[in-house]
Amino acid sequence: MTRSPYQGVFLALLPTGKAWNKQPYGTLGRLSWALSDSVEQADSTATQLLKERFPSTAVMLLEDWENFLGLPDCTSESGTMRERQSVAANKMRMVGSLNRRFYEWLVAQYGYRVRLTDSDEGQYTTVVNVLNSVTYRNATVLDNVLTPLRVYDSGALECLLEKYKPAHQIYKFIYPDED
Repeated sequence: MTRSPYQGVFLALLPTGKAWNKQPYGTLGRLSWALSDSVEQADSTATQLLKERFPSTAVMLLEDWENFLGLPDCTSESGTMRERQSVAANKMRMVGSLNRRFYEWLVAQYGYRVRLTDSDEGQYTTVVNVLNSVTYRNATVLDNVLTPLRVYDSGALECLLEKYKPAHQIYKFIYPDED
């Protein structure tokens, strides 16, 4: 039985006098040692709760932070604790906007380079020109009739832009031709 700091505090709080044996191995010492475990656990939990206020340091409440922030979304996968904390903290700090530079910056955070331009089809249609190469596969006879002739693997890009765009906006994606 090693003396814990909390046992010392319990013993120090006892009144003075011959009836109160403050020796660590006496009856009151053993009782205070047994009670100190629960107080130590409560103290460490309270200290951790101070860290739980922010998603970048949350451990116990990380799942609650993710639910609050709408995570995981189409761009984030369940990864390590540190990755999940980083994604939640970035989402918490993100300030949205309705201009093109914001959307170009947003997709750049996920490794895509795009240029947004106006479309001839109307004021609510924007053309998304993807500047970097995106992997794709050609359609086969096993695909549905509604499947495009070329299927691009850019689900995160399209999902990200569709998630943060205004409701009335329509995006047309144009991928680089790599033949």
